[in-house]
Amino acid sequence: MIAKILLVCVFVGLAAAQGVLNENLRWRVNGARRMAYSFDPSYPQQARQTVLRGIARWNQVLGDCLPLEPRRAGDRDYVNVINGAGCFSMVGKVGGAQSLSLSVNGCVYQGTVIHEFLHAAGLIHTQKRPDRDNYITMHWENIVESWKSQFTKESNRNIGKYSDYDIYSIMHYSYRHPSWSINNRPGFTPKMPNVDLRRIGTGSDFTQSDVNAIRKMYKCPARKFRPIVNKNKKNGRNGDRAAKPISCSNV
Repeated sequence: MIAKILLVCVFVGLAAAQGVLNENLRWRVNGARRMAYSFDPSYPQQARQTVLRGIARWNQVLGDCLPLEPRRAGDRDYVNVINGAGCFSMVGKVGGAQSLSLSVNGCVYQGTVIHEFLHAAGLIHTQKRPDRDNYITMHWENIVESWKSQFTKESNRNIGKYSDYDIYSIMHYSYRHPSWSINNRPGFTPKMPNVDLRRIGTGSDFTQSDVNAIRKMYKCPARKFRPIVNKNKKNGRNGDRAAKPISCSNV
């Protein structure tokens, strides 16, 4: 039986260093390599426009590999975008209609849209990789108890390493966050030199490692993409100080 992995963001069952290994959790809809999506009828129209911009960016970058396409008649498997209690998604294709929540209260940013659809495609959080201790030092005493599962490493069982560790990945949490940091203290510090802390977990676009992971997972040809260069000098490339730090709901 295929494990249903709900990213809330506690993982149960199959997961991976970077993404799901089980090919049954990868997207094919009616035989075609694509991810179908729909909006719940109650999803607000204004928020849809931001989500659709995120989807358009996805298709610019990954449309030749795993396009996001509106659900067609006859599509049994699809992602249904809802205005739920926060930002969350299943990990990989679990079959039928699977909810992807992008709450209008805090989740409707391009970076969060891309982040949650990458979960739906099969990627997990970077800071949960089995090899993460080579790259960051955890400060468990600074993390709210109920959020510690978001930083618990996945085991080496049933994993697929689809890219190298990337601390600037859109799948990486910020080093501190108002939802889970105790007294605004950092939950981890990088072991690598010259890391810009402001860029961690605040991206509004893919990084090359995110693209590489999906392309390798879905057996697509490698391809470089042109990142959106954020001219905001405060956060630098791919960082967006206007965006809320990315974090999935912990429910």
